[in-house]
Amino acid sequence: MTTSIQNIKSYHKGRSIYKEGQNGTVAYMIQKGSVTLYKTVNGKRILVDTLGRGEIFGEMSVLSKTERMESAEAAEYCDLMVLTEQVIQAMVAKCPKTIQHLTKLLIKRVRKAGDVNPNRTHKNSFLSICRILEMTHRCHVSMRAAEAKRIRGHKFGIAITEFSKQVKDILLVSQLEIDQTLDQLAALKIVTLTTQGSGKAFSERYVKVNDMENFFQVAANLHKELSKSDALEPELEYIDIHDFADEVEAQSEILYKKMANMEIPDTLFFFHKSSALAWAGDQPEEFFKRVKRKKKKIADLEDVNDIVFVDNATCKDVFAKLGYYKLGVLLAIAEQEARQKIIGNLSKKIATIVQDEAKERGTPDSTEAEDVSDELIELIKVTKGVSI
Repeated sequence: MTTSIQNIKSYHKGRSIYKEGQNGTVAYMIQKGSVTLYKTVNGKRILVDTLGRGEIFGEMSVLSKTERMESAEAAEYCDLMVLTEQVIQAMVAKCPKTIQHLTKLLIKRVRKAGDVNPNRTHKNSFLSICRILEMTHRCHVSMRAAEAKRIRGHKFGIAITEFSKQVKDILLVSQLEIDQTLDQLAALKIVTLTTQGSGKAFSERYVKVNDMENFFQVAANLHKELSKSDALEPELEYIDIHDFADEVEAQSEILYKKMANMEIPDTLFFFHKSSALAWAGDQPEEFFKRVKRKKKKIADLEDVNDIVFVDNATCKDVFAKLGYYKLGVLLAIAEQEARQKIIGNLSKKIATIVQDEAKERGTPDSTEAEDVSDELIELIKVTKGVSI
């Protein structure tokens, strides 16, 4: 049984409020009781959330003019305040904080909806990113003038670094997916992307929605077309190196080194084909023929392979203090460029002796090798007058 007094509707336990797939024209605020939200996946009813007094639901369909993403049912007797699109828009116009509140609700709903679908892919992420962009942009343009003035680049739109951080916290998608979504929207002029400032450290990119009222409907139509043509990414969830580093509590620089040393399986490496090939086409002819070592300061040297950044005079001085045995250990663990540096700073006679020692010894003990490498770096820093 359902009763209605003015803008309040009452539902008894077990009564349906709306069904997944229906068009949504109103949202609801719970004044009394509780409501269950659920999805039907492969014929099974899966709980999305249980909401209580003061919470709003059904707002996504109203604001984005799309079908209901889940079903709603009274978990117990409840009184619901009906919120029409006009009421929501009036709330939004009067108070930007209302948008922030609705955005948080949207975030919660999108994330839980994704969690109940074990086959979530980039195709799902596209529309989710668009929904968050819509809500964030509404908040952005509704900001009071005095507050907007304090935000750098406000007139150009939303700073993509901040938007990306928010999206990744919400949806657990990679920067690659966010950038591709924005590029696809920009290609059809649904949004405008602007870069301000010069140089990597001082520039910022901004995104601005061109037609706020029709944005999500146009984006949904684009999504359908991209899905038909397989222009959206295959069913893979990408994670960029920085996000992966955060997940494993490591520095991205360490991961790069481990990749170079082939410590991470190459089956985990993926490139976005069109973007990677377009970027590769802009590189100089010799770019992929050799690796350019990033120069290090003496204070930043770490192991034997870093001697390539040390002048020859210092190397000769330090090698003389180490002796044949330790040089043989270093030669055994050094990479090609560092090996050449060692041999090049020894006389032919000594170089032959050291190379023979290295061959006879084979692979040195890892602890001993690390100690000799550390001793080498300490001697270099002392010789160059750098405090340890």
